[in-house]
Amino acid sequence: MSQSSDNNLYRVITKAVAIFGGVQVVGILCSVIRTKVIAVLLGSVGIGIIGLYNNAIETITALTGLGIRSSSVREISDAHNRDNNNELSRIVTVVRRWSWFVGLLGALVLISLSPLLSRYTFGDNEHIWGFVWLSCTLLFNALASGEQAVLQGTKQLKRLARCSVYGSFAALVVSVPLYYFMGLDGIVPSLILYAAATLIVTLLYKDRTIEKSDLSMRQTAQQGREMVTLGVFMTVSSFITTLFSYIFAAYLNARSGEAAVGYYQAGFTLMNKYVGLIFTAMAMEYYPRLSGVAKDNASLSLHVGKQVEMMQLMLAPIIAIFIVLHPVMVRLLYTSDFYTINGYLLLAIQGISFKAISWSIGFVLLAKGSGKLYFITELLSDTITLTLNIVGYHYFGLAGVGASYTVGFILYLIIIYAVCRHNYNIEPGRKAWGATGLTSLVAMASLGCYLYIRPLAWIITLATIVVCAKLLYDKWQGIEKGE
Repeated sequence: MSQSSDNNLYRVITKAVAIFGGVQVVGILCSVIRTKVIAVLLGSVGIGIIGLYNNAIETITALTGLGIRSSSVREISDAHNRDNNNELSRIVTVVRRWSWFVGLLGALVLISLSPLLSRYTFGDNEHIWGFVWLSCTLLFNALASGEQAVLQGTKQLKRLARCSVYGSFAALVVSVPLYYFMGLDGIVPSLILYAAATLIVTLLYKDRTIEKSDLSMRQTAQQGREMVTLGVFMTVSSFITTLFSYIFAAYLNARSGEAAVGYYQAGFTLMNKYVGLIFTAMAMEYYPRLSGVAKDNASLSLHVGKQVEMMQLMLAPIIAIFIVLHPVMVRLLYTSDFYTINGYLLLAIQGISFKAISWSIGFVLLAKGSGKLYFITELLSDTITLTLNIVGYHYFGLAGVGASYTVGFILYLIIIYAVCRHNYNIEPGRKAWGATGLTSLVAMASLGCYLYIRPLAWIITLATIVVCAKLLYDKWQGIEKGE
């Protein structure tokens, strides 16, 4: 690939991060306000209850969702790249109809399992109606997810960004007041209104230019067969991931109580939602782009390598800043009671660089439509993670879970790299590995200095910001050496 093409690719990645990074910041601000209100009004118990409800909902969603969101993006992106409007119309129609099906299926399953979920999750029957009422959120989420897949697959990133921003704001406005007026009793109504507000905003921004295809129900099932075939593997994999997360949350609840679940959920949210905002921002553009070159292994390697480079250069300053400011963030987002998660945060943040490269490589399996390989690698990863989490918590508490977060992603990187290298000859390249090493070094050095020579940790943070900003600027301008 020419230097000009390389520069264009760097700029595509950067623009995607600029658009969806801004979206994530707005979403985080809304989440900060919401989380802060919950922490102050309901405490760790409230956060724990919400986490248990959400884990149950996500588990059922993973079980019944058939992977429609991710698998449909691949199909929509392929039709859009080929400018095949008839095929695009058929696929979008199929996606919208299947979204109704999986949403209703999820709602029925949650209603049917509500007595079991109440007893297993909370140890009583008092939350049965809570799960029954929350069944409607599965339908709302499925419909919203289908429309978002259409926008993502057709690369309408700005419209998708507006949808996310206004959806987050609307969900905040309608859900938070219930915690103030109703306390713990407001949790279920708040979760329902949150999902409903997100759906309403998504429908306002749906793509109405794509004509509805005149398909029978039988044709809809047939058209969606390939999509669902890949989706089934993704569904089972996603179900296992959320099930294992649910099992671990239930284990924490049984061993140490709802407060422990709340602390763990708070730390995990910081890692995956706040620090990990860069992953969400890039995924919105990266997956459709990767699907468009899925038949060319050399191009796949190139796109993976560039993605890893840019991610690591953006993550290194974030990691350094997080290490020196994490007590302030915890105090800002929650309360001083949550300082107990500091050990978890400092150890888990070490795994972010390994998550970045393994995450980038892992998308190759989805772009290729390799459902079976994707399932096998995710199953291995989830099994390792659950085992490490239980062992880590048993011996070292939440700090042990933080260490297992990092070790888990190191092992996952080994697995996913070996699989993609062997089957598709995917190689991120020297620069991608070098950027990963740089980010890991920054994380370790920042942690060591923060613990023993705190002023030096600030120096490392400032130096990392300057160096990474310069490297990113050079790539944007096309003055990178050796190309």
